[in-house]
Parts: sequence; structure tokens; C-alpha cells
Amino acid sequence: MRVLVMAAGSVGGYFGGVLAKGGNEVKFVARNENLAQIKANGLVVRSATTGNFVVESADAVDSLDGDWQADLVLFCVKSYHNKVAIEQIKPAIGPNTTILTLQNGLGSADELSATFGEKAVMLGAAYVEAERLSPGVFAEHGGSCRLVFGERDGSWSERGLNMLKTFNGAGIEGILSDDVSATLWTKLVFISALSGITCICRSSMVEALDNPPTADLILRILEETTNVGRAAGVIIPTDMIQTTMAQFQRDKADLVSSMHMDLMAGRPLELANING
Repeated sequence: MRVLVMAAGSVGGYFGGVLAKGGNEVKFVARNENLAQIKANGLVVRSATTGNFVVESADAVDSLDGDWQADLVLFCVKSYHNKVAIEQIKPAIGPNTTILTLQNGLGSADELSATFGEKAVMLGAAYVEAERLSPGVFAEHGGSCRLVFGERDGSWSERGLNMLKTFNGAGIEGILSDDVSATLWTKLVFISALSGITCICRSSMVEALDNPPTADLILRILEETTNVGRAAGVIIPTDMIQTTMAQFQRDKADLVSSMHMDLMAGRPLELANING
């Protein structure tokens, strides 16, 4: 399968690297030192799940010229880069290209659909503990590592089955969902509370949960996000709030919010798409 990775960050670098290792024709959009290192040394992956490997002579570019069209686009930029990224991928989009958004939060699929049409866009969620260690070097730390995706209408389409075969064939756990909207909202309930509270408090999840007023605020964030999802017609498990709070308490020492990391580093935040 011809796969365009937009772009070679932590999620795109890891999953794109695994797809390339599995024999797919993968093109990575990158820039600056990240691009230079990939072109010079290949794309390096250090993975607890798939093992360490290097994609030698990885095809990395900073722009697309229209001579190459993708079967699949993994769209995994930060949502505040959507406008620029959509313009960048246009030359690689053909009549049969599927654009799979793997971004956190909501709204990106609508932006993509406004440009390429709703039929071109498929919804997905990436579950992976990944990071870019340095330019051209990507790490995956184990634990949950899968791609959940599906059609908006819940059908098991031919393209969905082809993607499932491609992902699983490369060593990625792919799950074709018949209710991907519920998947996205379930993830949103979790990350909106985790990202929101750690950013508001400038603290770890341990500190937030161990302080009664902020623990109560976490609960209210979970309640509000769940209620909004249900009002939108999404089927969210009845015990979602309780199970999420239990997970927070169980894993609080290990929970890290990428939004909190961005905040402390002075980078832009995905507030609109995650916290509304």
C-alpha cells in the first residue's frame, strides 16, 4: 500500500516506520533537522513492541509535487497545524485516496471533509506510548499499541478491510470498529480530563488526584464531557466516569499529558479540539 505519513512526529514516525518495515511504500512528510536526519541516516525506531529497526533510505520530503498519489494518508499532525497540513497533502490525494485522521480530540475530520469530501475521510484513534527522542529517532515504550478506525456509518467497507489487512500484516494491531465515534469520545473523555487538569494546575496527575478540590474538578470534567457526548447521540458506557476515575487512581504515577508537556515547553496547545 502507498502510505503518506503527515507528518513524521511521534505517532506518524512510529506507525509509518512499522508500515515501511512491513513492505509498504511509505512517504514521510518532515521538515528541518528531522527531515535532514531521516534522509541522512534513515528513520530509526526503538520499540518495545516490534523491536528496534531502521528504515534505510526512508522516503522523506518537505513538500509534494503531484507525481505520487497515496492509497492511504495517516493524518496525525497537531490540530493547530491542520490548515497548513491540508494544503501540503493536496498533491498526493487522488480519487481513491483514504485519509485516516489519528488526531486527539474532535473537529479535524470535519476540516478534512470540507476540503476533500466526507467519503475520503475515515475516523481513527491511535493508542500508543510514543515519542520522538531526537530528529529522525522515534521510540515506542510498550503497553497499549493499536490503531482503532472505521467508517462513520459503521460499515465494514472494502477499504476498511484492506487497511486492516495492511496494518495487521505489518505487525500493527488494527481494529476495524463498527462504532468509531464511540471510540473517539471514550478517548476524549479520558484525555480531556487528564490534559485539562494537569494544564490548569500545572501539576502531575498524582498531585491533582491527591488534592480534594482538584479531584472533584476532574470528576466534573468527566461528567461534562460524557454528557456532551451522549447529547450528541454517541453511545458511551454507563460506567464510563467510574471506570475512568478508577484508571486515573490506579495509573496516576505513570500518567503523562502531552498537552501539559507542550504547555511547560511553551508550545501551542490543542485546546479547541480537546477541551472545547
